[in-house]
Amino acid sequence: MKVLVASKSVSVFETLRAMPDVEIEPALTTEEIAKIIPSVQLVLIDFEDVVEYPYDIGMIQALLAEAQEKRGLAWARSKDFLVDPEDWLQQASRARGGRKLPDKLTVAFAAYSGGVGKTTLALDMALHFARRIERPVLLLEFVYGTSALTALTGLEMPFLYDLTSNIDLQPAVFRGVTLVPMDYENCRLLPPEEFGKYYKRQVANHVLTVVDTTWPHGLVRAIQDEVDQWLVVATPRLDAVENAKKLQLELGAKATIVFNQKRGAEDSLALAGMERGLDLPYINRVDEWRGKLGGKLLNFVYGSAWREYDKSENFITALGRRLTHRRSARQP
Repeated sequence: MKVLVASKSVSVFETLRAMPDVEIEPALTTEEIAKIIPSVQLVLIDFEDVVEYPYDIGMIQALLAEAQEKRGLAWARSKDFLVDPEDWLQQASRARGGRKLPDKLTVAFAAYSGGVGKTTLALDMALHFARRIERPVLLLEFVYGTSALTALTGLEMPFLYDLTSNIDLQPAVFRGVTLVPMDYENCRLLPPEEFGKYYKRQVANHVLTVVDTTWPHGLVRAIQDEVDQWLVVATPRLDAVENAKKLQLELGAKATIVFNQKRGAEDSLALAGMERGLDLPYINRVDEWRGKLGGKLLNFVYGSAWREYDKSENFITALGRRLTHRRSARQP
């Protein structure tokens, strides 16, 4: 069971540490508390100990009330908890939610066809995860020609060959996402085993690894066994749809088709009878990286464990706007 402790009470920490199967998540700022609430089943909070940054106490109270109503979250002040800790843990065990994201997950975007949006989807998913969870995210690229990742971000960053060859060189980090673009002309000169060692070190240090790969690719076998789920990307083009079906069969049980850039009823008719896991709409200005596609992908990959994070963040955003409006109204 995961317990958020927003209190300076030493007795609370000592009591929880003596209990089996309890994971403690300490937090004192309102920002930390708001981010952790979706992933726990019990909150122990002393409001006088909480640092009101950047939200006020009222916002946290509203968030707790919503979580209590929607998924039965249990919460208490430390003095009430210490009266009967076992009873509070029993109450918390009946709460819905509090689902924990897996410690490690590797998701790969693949396609025979070019121009279907693999890199855009991979980057938006990675950025949205980093923004919501603030835990290490890795994005790996496998290409034959020019790096789509560098073209899309406009960043100057170390390529895979240099990172593999120089152990002191660190990969670029973009908005919380570690980026490893590929320079194929150099990489193909070395055996995949060399890259495999580097990849495994990187994957071990990240909670989520996202792979963007052309298929087939001679070097992808360095990471292929690590992939938990393949997302085969298709668009309304006839060749992309047929290629996605073939690639799904080739990749096997771990592969699911994701239909990207769906515009309306016409595309729905064209896709009749095609098995797929997720439809993504056409979105203007996707390069602003607001997570409109990334959020849908994370919901699909993580299921209910992720939905609580996004749901809570949306609620926090709404309360933040309301708080800003109240402050503006009070100003002369």
